[in-house]
Amino acid sequence: MAFRDHREFLEVLEREGELVRVTQEVDWDLEVGAIGRRVYEREGPCLLFEKIKDYPEGF
Repeated sequence: MAFRDHREFLEVLEREGELVRVTQEVDWDLEVGAIGRRVYEREGPCLLFEKIKDYPEGF
């Protein structure tokens, strides 16, 4: 399946229950990678980090 853009891809994932929005602030240096790796190893859903330390919201 082809998608017009990244936004459409995320909408499909969310609709199918395959997207988890992480709303708690995480550190980009080590936390994002560690969390992503654990979820990947367990064949979990796609993650969307909404608050990353030292980055503006919505970046």
